[in-house]
Amino acid sequence: MKRIYQDYHMHSSISPDSNVPMEEMCQSAIDKGFKEIAITDHFEFFSKGVIEYRFNEAYLEEYSKTIKDCKEKFDGRLIIKKGIELGQQHLQLEMSNRILQSYKFDFVLGSVHKINKLDLSQIKYNYSIIDIYCKRYLEQVYELVDKGDFDSLAHLDLIKRYASQLNVEVNLIDYRIELAQIFERLIERNKGLEINTSSLRQGLDEPFPTVPILKMYKSMGGEIITIGSDAHNPFDIGRDFDRVISILEEIGFRNIYTFDNRKSQRIELF
Repeated sequence: MKRIYQDYHMHSSISPDSNVPMEEMCQSAIDKGFKEIAITDHFEFFSKGVIEYRFNEAYLEEYSKTIKDCKEKFDGRLIIKKGIELGQQHLQLEMSNRILQSYKFDFVLGSVHKINKLDLSQIKYNYSIIDIYCKRYLEQVYELVDKGDFDSLAHLDLIKRYASQLNVEVNLIDYRIELAQIFERLIERNKGLEINTSSLRQGLDEPFPTVPILKMYKSMGGEIITIGSDAHNPFDIGRDFDRVISILEEIGFRNIYTFDNRKSQRIELF
């Protein structure tokens, strides 16, 4: 059976939403047979001039030291890429650019977790407002894709996760005009699109983004695909990647991509 041996989205206890040491995440990846991972701990940007207390230089220094130690400890057993997940970087481009110039990452995920300071998980979704929030979400995604310095767009469809928790169904494929604008710019800028499997362990039946959205990306000429579990604990590393293999084959993607020093590297799967 074909396998994916690269997980390009996971978090350690350096991120505020995980309590598992990076060393433990790396050892688990080895135990599961992975050859390469990217540790993509969070760094969130807020409205202009607003800095959340934990996302600072000390945070980045701790991350850099910890990943350096892990690279040394697991040398020859696991390729560990220095990554980061930048949330809403388009809101503070100057600060984002300074971070990227100073800390020399291998891989950068671009994410949208918030709309106007409000986290997607905090919105009280219902059918009277869901269209408004889907459009606002996609507007923010376009701003990120248009202006941000990242390598792969993470968990497009994320709003679907939180709306579903309140029994509100979201189908972003209904927003074809907005998606077309996002994908046109994403492809123009040679950025990738992530397939994120976290939705499959959270009660949804497809990854982020869904198969129709992935087909749309492919039909527009999109080729760069990264795969991430979005694991915050060892158990979830690489989870449901077997489903991704089937989806990639169905749509016609023949390759996935990894990164080194922000340069893409193609891996043939079929």
